Amino acid sequence: MSIISKAMTNNSISLVDKELRASHAGETGAVWIYRGALTADFLVSIVAGLWAKLTPPRLNRQEDEKQKRDDNMSSFASEHLATEKSHLDIFENHMPPFRGSYMLLLWMVAGFMTGFLPRILGRNWFFYTIYCVECFVDEHYEEQCGLLESVEPTPFDVLEKFRRCQSDEQSHRDEAYNAMTTAPTSVMKLWGNMVGKGSAIAVVMAKKI
Repeated sequence: MSIISKAMTNNSISLVDKELRASHAGETGAVWIYRGALTADFLVSIVAGLWAKLTPPRLNRQEDEKQKRDDNMSSFASEHLATEKSHLDIFENHMPPFRGSYMLLLWMVAGFMTGFLPRILGRNWFFYTIYCVECFVDEHYEEQCGLLESVEPTPFDVLEKFRRCQSDEQSHRDEAYNAMTTAPTSVMKLWGNMVGKGSAIAVVMAKKI
């Protein structure tokens, strides 16, 4: 586990602690976003299977094509879940000690619903939600790295790990955007705006509580 330099002032240590707490809460939420999406995916597959038994062959072929697209979403969610778990491991086992947020259960529930609901609504809702989340996360990590670089002495070990996580989130953002098959609707944009504002509020709360 990393150790914050003893040469840091109390104010600097407090700043690093808050940023670690906020990002740990964020990575916890991210893990649960994909758990929510995979739960929804499981339920959708059950309904699709029951529907296939009740529909004629022509419609079954259409369902087969839809199932292939759903399988792509499932693979996307599973792969990204593994990455987010690795990020969470970094914060829990390879960062300086910090106080975790007292509201982790709330971030888990919020993350789960942020993945579950869009997946129920369809592939473009799901991928657009991930795109919006990752846009916010990328900007937040960039802001955090700027703050860490201003700390004397700079906690380079923490900074390097933040940059590593940020790079992964940028890849997730681009993958989600490229996976969309249509432009987001006005309703989707409204949802994406809510996701971004909700994420910003969550960061403020996690730093304090």
